[in-house]
Amino acid sequence: MFQVIAVDDEQNALNRFERMISQDDRLSLLKTFTDPLDALEFVKNNHIDIAFLDIEMPQMTGLELAENLLDYNPYIEIVFVTAYNQYALEAFRAHATGYLLKPLSREDFTNQIDIMEKKLKKEHTPKDDRLYVSCLGSFSIRKSPEDGENIRFRTSKAEELLAFLIHSEGRPRSKDMILDNLWPDADIDKAANNFRVTCTYIRSTLADLGYLDILLRDHDDYSVNISRINCDYIEFRKKVNNVGALTLDESQAAITLYKGPYLENRFYDWAEDARGWLENRYIELLYHIGKLCVDAGRIDAAIGHYEAVLKVDLYEENAIREIIRLKSGKQSPAAVREYFDHYCNKLYEEYGSEPSKDLKNMVNSL
Repeated sequence: MFQVIAVDDEQNALNRFERMISQDDRLSLLKTFTDPLDALEFVKNNHIDIAFLDIEMPQMTGLELAENLLDYNPYIEIVFVTAYNQYALEAFRAHATGYLLKPLSREDFTNQIDIMEKKLKKEHTPKDDRLYVSCLGSFSIRKSPEDGENIRFRTSKAEELLAFLIHSEGRPRSKDMILDNLWPDADIDKAANNFRVTCTYIRSTLADLGYLDILLRDHDDYSVNISRINCDYIEFRKKVNNVGALTLDESQAAITLYKGPYLENRFYDWAEDARGWLENRYIELLYHIGKLCVDAGRIDAAIGHYEAVLKVDLYEENAIREIIRLKSGKQSPAAVREYFDHYCNKLYEEYGSEPSKDLKNMVNSL
């Protein structure tokens, strides 16, 4: 069953929409909104499969709202509902799945849900002919997980352009946006020529390997066909959308995806914010799985996950506190002191600093 929200500044339209939803057992209406900002807040904290959006609203247009929703969750399917058909092209450029005209008819609505059901089922059908893209840790593109040889592109910019579009997770990016991010200091004509040549390099390399539909173009918008790739970055983002709700098994599955910093050893300015965000989610996940292991009585496993936090950031004192607390329950005070002294030495060697006074007092009290 798909989880659904609807946003429209007219309550009568929402009431009609609710009646249609109630007659389709494939849909579960979580909430309706007359204020787009309230819808944004709701999406931050809830899993949504489909958002039905009116286009003409006073505070924020449906097109603007769609962009914001996709920033929070790139996997939401967007269906625009409007009384005006002149927005159709803009709607699909905003990464819409569907477009319905008011007043809603039962037939049009049902047909749209049929289309979306087929689309979502197709996206979840396993494919064995996808490219395998690794972005967490060293960047690589392979024909299969077992293939030890990375696909090589003619230039480093070809690799960066593909990484940039994968980073966008299937959402189209305008030519101007791409030029601003990949050739920010170049003359506009030279940058445009470099971009054209780079696209040719990508297409020719992938075509030689039998991949003809990876790089997509719609007028001056470019995107990657994510249904044809398997990417650890995209999967990890999906899994850590709400870390606190993950079970122990789900947490362990997510942990295995994170093999290092996002696009490690690739110094792309456009990736910096995402690198920090992903690292923070990884640390949050380690704390979460550590707690779940403690609750399950798996103390050594919990300690291992808290130690993994310190491998990312030695300044994470909450992690060393948990380690000391857990070790004190099963080891001698001398062994705990020796472990803490080793931590202090490492902190001083790497950063020339010491633990906080509170942390020292905690260890001394043990």
